[in-house]
Amino acid sequence: MSNFRSEDFEGPANIPVDLFSAEQQDQQSAFRAGYNRTMREFAWALARGYAPTERQMVLALTQTMRVYTAARGGKPIGGQRPDALRGRADALRMLIRQGVAAQPTRSVQRDDRDE
Repeated sequence: MSNFRSEDFEGPANIPVDLFSAEQQDQQSAFRAGYNRTMREFAWALARGYAPTERQMVLALTQTMRVYTAARGGKPIGGQRPDALRGRADALRMLIRQGVAAQPTRSVQRDDRDE
């Protein structure tokens, strides 16, 4: 497998926190928590020999964006803050762009009808 570590990726911008209001600081910390959690989960999976395929990562991103849209609209979603979901989505997008997903193996299908 690869020697992936969550520290290898550049995280969200480190902007001085004192420039934000209390609400913006909460949003920023929730975003970072969602982003960092996703990167830790990905590193944990790779360390144990599992690398999700690009398709699985795109499906996870799609699901995260659907939940984010619902949570942002005011629907309560299991304690997840919308900003944490946005952080998760950004981390998944970055992983997909960097191409760290495993490529699915192609199985050679035989056509037994001609034999």
